[in-house]
Amino acid sequence: MTLCPIFGVQILNNRRNIMNRDNNLQGGDHILPLGIYKECFNYVNDGDSICNIGSGITFKFEQELLKVKKVKISCIDIIPLNEKPKFIEKYINKEVEKLFYFKNKFDLIFFFELIEHIDKTDILFRNIYNNLKDNSLMIFSFPNLSSIYVRLELLLGFQPHILEISNISGVFGTGIFGKFNNPKKKSIHHIRGITNRGMKELVRYNGFKIEKIVGWEYRLPFLFKKIPCIAPINIFICRKISNFKYNNL
Repeated sequence: MTLCPIFGVQILNNRRNIMNRDNNLQGGDHILPLGIYKECFNYVNDGDSICNIGSGITFKFEQELLKVKKVKISCIDIIPLNEKPKFIEKYINKEVEKLFYFKNKFDLIFFFELIEHIDKTDILFRNIYNNLKDNSLMIFSFPNLSSIYVRLELLLGFQPHILEISNISGVFGTGIFGKFNNPKKKSIHHIRGITNRGMKELVRYNGFKIEKIVGWEYRLPFLFKKIPCIAPINIFICRKISNFKYNNL
């Protein structure tokens, strides 16, 4: 188990022992603050078929959602799972950076703190588009490279703490900000730095209409809720555009 600190709050991250320290880690087991999950629950209806991409194997989101909604949840991750919990409908061992298609499409697809770990971001969105029902929702979160904290770090000449430059240490160039957020100097394997503006263009290009963006900060969640452009975490609620035509990958 490793700790993945993001601006003073530690997120438990169960790294795969099938990968060595020189490889990018495609996410892991993120146990995020319950408040982030609760921002998403109102978009879920009883009876929905739901998929969580990059779910990990602790299933904290799934357990919390099932406390308030009667849904069927499938999970996708590259972490091997010895035994599927009974509350999970399906666990699918797949890489999100390779195209896949399922016979039955989902009513709603989630992913949390995943996209910053992967290279082929357009493949991720293509997989979601292809396996989501028409006019249904995609909801996801990511660390915002245009947050007020990152802007301050750059203004002072520091490497942003959410975007490390080494697989050996996660704090090169981050100065006091790295010491505060990542005292153990662990690499968090964020290979993509994504701004609020960049993500808007990316999801639109890949066939989704943005319905709402929620800003989040772990210690002061309500401070940034209505100003996501400078919030440390962004939650995007997007609707699939039926029969969308876009360039081939």
